[in-house]
Amino acid sequence: MESAGVRIAVLRKLAGWTQQQLAARTFVSTSLVKKVEQGRTPPSSAFIAACAKAFGVDVRELHGVRVADVVTDFHSEQADIPELREALHAFDDPQPSAPELGVEELRALLDRAERLRAAQRYAELTRMLPQTLHHLHALAGRAVPGTSDGEQVRSVLHDAYRLSASAAGRFGHPDLAAIASERHVALAPETGDPLRLAVSDWHRSSNFLQAGHHSAGSRLLGRALNRIGDRRDPRALGVQAQLHLRAAVLAARSGDVERADDHVRSARELVGAGADAVPYYNTDASKLNVDVHWCAVPVEYYDPTEAVSRAARVVIADPTRPERVARHHIDQARAWTLHGSGERALAELNAARRVSPHQVRVHPSVRETVRVLLAGERRVPGGLKGFARWMGLIRF
Repeated sequence: MESAGVRIAVLRKLAGWTQQQLAARTFVSTSLVKKVEQGRTPPSSAFIAACAKAFGVDVRELHGVRVADVVTDFHSEQADIPELREALHAFDDPQPSAPELGVEELRALLDRAERLRAAQRYAELTRMLPQTLHHLHALAGRAVPGTSDGEQVRSVLHDAYRLSASAAGRFGHPDLAAIASERHVALAPETGDPLRLAVSDWHRSSNFLQAGHHSAGSRLLGRALNRIGDRRDPRALGVQAQLHLRAAVLAARSGDVERADDHVRSARELVGAGADAVPYYNTDASKLNVDVHWCAVPVEYYDPTEAVSRAARVVIADPTRPERVARHHIDQARAWTLHGSGERALAELNAARRVSPHQVRVHPSVRETVRVLLAGERRVPGGLKGFARWMGLIRF
């Protein structure tokens, strides 16, 4: 049950650095480094990313995440990941099943695929995508670029690539997710829809977020917002709100508290002005998502008191958004852990588990929070022991 703190300590010692030197390289206090290494404080995503960058390793290595952990509940082979890989690579040699489907039929299939993603039924989603891609590749190969028909086909294909990236990432295949991401970024200018460039930039920014490249991610989102300009239609407002929410997380992780709250405030204003809550597949510009980010921002800069105070002022509940609701409870579990209340932290973890069990079971932040809770107990309570056993962190 080795924690990220233990792995950080080992790599620090192998590098020949003191805790003070690691703190200087990661722009945190020596006290925080010490607490994380001792297992007394769950590390933030920003600190994990900064350590990975300093050591020259992948973030997943510090978390100890293996593909086997990610697909515990359903194997990637059962979810047709090999078929998805083949379909993505066969863009110039598609093999659609007979009869070939038209763009409207494929749009209807993707509408269903998005509902599966929103419900976190990723195995079913991934089974749908390979043939959908084969049919879209065949249509795109015949459609003339720059025409209305060509742009329509490429818009649907753009959505299919984004859904493919989400599915591949969920099943622990970052290489495949990267291929799908590169495809939708390259395709966006050919869709005839400038907002799709911004949506692709929003997806791209997650790579900067995970790697701890906060300034680069913020610049990317700033350019995307500038390109949208003064458009005030509901879909444009929704995309802008989504960009501001991602920018808030990047600002919080870089330690810019004021700017993070400014971005959340901007997103809230856009939602209040009539933003489309789901402007494109796999986006969420809802009031609930704004509230989730508002509560999450203080957790990113280690202010648990503000985090739990904000959470007490909102209601986060929506059966159509299990991923967002669960993420809120995961963030609050970390806040209560930092606050020193293991009982409240466990209650939040169980709330997240009820909403989205698979997400909770494989989430790196949950694993680190549970490890810290276990380390802080002389006699592990039965509820915490059961949760840790369900997570696969203990066997007794």
